[in-house]
Amino acid sequence: MPAPAIRVARPADLDALVDLENRCFHGDRMSRRSYAAALHNPRAILLVNGRGDSLLAAAALFFRSNSNAARLYTIAVAPEARGRGLGAALLRACEKAARKRSATALRLEVNVRNKSALALYHKSGYGIRERINRYYEDGSDALRLEKPLS
Repeated sequence: MPAPAIRVARPADLDALVDLENRCFHGDRMSRRSYAAALHNPRAILLVNGRGDSLLAAAALFFRSNSNAARLYTIAVAPEARGRGLGAALLRACEKAARKRSATALRLEVNVRNKSALALYHKSGYGIRERINRYYEDGSDALRLEKPLS
């Protein structure tokens, strides 16, 4: 059976979004309250891949009225679904959604220790804007990455 298509999240996906976030990250998680707010925020897009209560991947993309850059706040791929290209497909879908909203760049932060995410972003054309010391709650540094979308 082929993987389900990427779609915009619905309020009914809230429990599955929180479950996926908790399975993917040990800290610096997006909270249930934040997901609930984002689902109703006109300046946010949540994209998911999965069926029913079982999400394989999800991403949260935010837009600010005073910026031409969109921000990828989180991207999560279920541990059992990694290595199948879902992260790359979701990233491309985020870029497409940002372009549709007239964003000229996509920015994100990534833990310097997250080698698989760094490899994906590098391969996808993201460049380093800056290193942010002690960005994460465990004290890890982050790299702020950006890709022009024009």
